[in-house]
This record gives sequence, C-alpha cells and structure tokens, in this order.
Amino acid sequence: MTVKGTTEVPEKEIVVFTNNGQTYIFHNISNLRPTTTGFTFTYTGKATGVVRDAVFNNTSVAGWAVAETK
Repeated sequence: MTVKGTTEVPEKEIVVFTNNGQTYIFHNISNLRPTTTGFTFTYTGKATGVVRDAVFNNTSVAGWAVAETK
C-alpha cells in the first residue's frame, strides 16, 4: 500500500547458508548492513509478527542471498 506522498519500499528476504549445512530464511528484512565481523539486519517473524535484529558472524556463514519479494 502506498500512502500519498510516500514511496512503497519493496519487501526483501534473505537466505543464510551456514558452514554446518543449515539454511535460514528471513522475510521482510530491512537495514541489511555489514559489520566488522559479519552482517546484521532487521526482520519481522513470519509466525509471530515480532520485529527483531539478527547478527551473523562471517566465520559461521558459508554465504547468503537477498531477493525482493514484491
């Protein structure tokens, strides 16, 4: 929904692949930014609707992918 005078921001999701073979998917992310040891972002839990911050360390992450969902 776009309110007059504002711009609709596309929703994004991130998929994080860990070194131990696990995959995590986060929906409705924002504020994706690098840190000195990895990256951080804000997301909304799909089941709970709770907004949280996530922090990942590069030593435990094999890779990640971001996509617009809308």
